Amino acid sequence: MPDLATLPGVGPGAGEGPVFAAADDPSDRLTWLEPPPAAPPPGATPYRALLRFGAAEPAAPFLYVVEQDAAPEGEAEVNDWYEREHMPRLAAVPGVVAARRYVATDPACSPRYLAAYWLERREVFESPAWIEARVTPWTARARAFFRNPRRTMRRLETAP
Repeated sequence: MPDLATLPGVGPGAGEGPVFAAADDPSDRLTWLEPPPAAPPPGATPYRALLRFGAAEPAAPFLYVVEQDAAPEGEAEVNDWYEREHMPRLAAVPGVVAARRYVATDPACSPRYLAAYWLERREVFESPAWIEARVTPWTARARAFFRNPRRTMRRLETAP
């Protein structure tokens, strides 16, 4: 399962691989290097892969990214929830091409966790199937341990 490195605020041509631009703010860009180079570039956040569902090399026009830390007393619960319930359920929603979860290799990095969902359409994450998949009693318990959450819908652009 490939690891990755992310470079925020980098335009096309600045790195290898796809460039993601926020759907609501095209100037908000993220270069995604998967797998990362042996020595990630300055400013990159290296991540180790934890979970992988769906297409091996996903191609989709939208990427929904969820970044968060977990309260120390609930970190094991959050990780268990992602692995056993949350990510498998979301990965099975029609229109989800792939789902991945990563952890920053530097434990001091914040947010430490990153989940990525490749979507055929932006609306997939608002669909009844998506909502049904994410609204469970375990979700309510696990989310109580989220810290510093960031959620971003990004549009894929291919670097030249």
